[in-house]
Amino acid sequence: MKLASRTKWIIAIVSLVSLVLLILLMGWLRPGVPKSVTILSGIEGSRSYTWAKRYADFVEKHGVRSNVVATAGSGEILARLATKAPTVGFLQSGVERTIARGEVPESLRSLGSLYYEPIWLIARKESGVDEIPDLPGKRVYWGQPESDARAAVLVLLDAYGVDRPPDGADFSHLTQDEAADALLAGRIDAAFFASASTGAAVRRLLGESDVYPVSAKHADVFARTHPDLGNLFIPEGLFDLGEMIPRQDVRVMAPAINLVADESLHPALVDLFLDAAASLHRSATLLSKRGEFPSEDYASLPMSPEAIRYYEKGPSGFRKYLPFWVASLIDQLIIYGLPIFVVLSTVFKGIPVYLEWKIKLDLLRFYKRLVLIEKAPSHGLQECLAELTAIEAESAKLHVPALHLPAYLEFRQSIHDMRERLERGW
Repeated sequence: MKLASRTKWIIAIVSLVSLVLLILLMGWLRPGVPKSVTILSGIEGSRSYTWAKRYADFVEKHGVRSNVVATAGSGEILARLATKAPTVGFLQSGVERTIARGEVPESLRSLGSLYYEPIWLIARKESGVDEIPDLPGKRVYWGQPESDARAAVLVLLDAYGVDRPPDGADFSHLTQDEAADALLAGRIDAAFFASASTGAAVRRLLGESDVYPVSAKHADVFARTHPDLGNLFIPEGLFDLGEMIPRQDVRVMAPAINLVADESLHPALVDLFLDAAASLHRSATLLSKRGEFPSEDYASLPMSPEAIRYYEKGPSGFRKYLPFWVASLIDQLIIYGLPIFVVLSTVFKGIPVYLEWKIKLDLLRFYKRLVLIEKAPSHGLQECLAELTAIEAESAKLHVPALHLPAYLEFRQSIHDMRERLERGW
């Protein structure tokens, strides 16, 4: 009985130590899910800022606090993403090739593209601008420095071999609304805008008769040479059939806004943000078909391995039915608990083997002492009885599993039989 109790204590201690080691291992190799995250967007009131707010609402419903930070655009977002703190940002595809000149942290990963951000070139009718090579010598608004519009424009200029505008170019200080006013007033000849049809400046200009959107004549070429750029055909009247906006068919290049994070972002947060993306962007829009976003397409940065798994297999089965935190904990327990379970099962299987080996070794040691008594001379009877009594007392302290009780009782019977033989004078 004592050994059975001792075995239970051994199992309990081993289990407790293993559990502590499991918790420490989970915290070291895969830290717990962060309880807060920063979401970087464009300027307040921009499309990405509006989406960032909706993402924040989604993740907060799942127990993760969020802080939406408005920035000047992709350039600032790139700089702020270079941190190990839990941070995601809305970043235009291809921006690292232009604003950052390719000098971005190697650890940045895309979680997928979310929606198109069309690049509009809108010109005055008398400007003579029919394509990008016509722009040199014109008064052009290229977009604000580090903005999404400027980043996309630089890609187009490089493709055509047109010189980039100098950093202090005229009109670069204007906002999109101010640039629209200047264009309508004739102070500039053409302007670039990065905006969906809902953008106030673009929507306003598309309805004016003095300006027109310049169609991208080589859109198919761009789509092949820059696979992270979308190629959108926008038919006449798509945005407003009654007002006939736009007033003619137009083809525009459209980078995609990507959700980007450092590769150190916790896998559970990757899943959570992709859950949000699937919920918020799966529906059809005027520019995209149902289910087109979120997508692995239109990503210029390497894709996150966790995001690839999500796109291939979807969210984990636990996440479909359980709260976010519970599902995340179960995922971790499966990843680290299964190997620990295998090790523990091996250890527990080894405990009976060890005990069997130990009891056999102890009994063998006592049997050897019995053999010495049996070979002792008859005039040492008292010494033999004393040794036999000592063996009996010591063997009584053995911790014997129930499985080995027959062998133990047989040994005790051997002691009893030898005592009778000694007392009868052999």
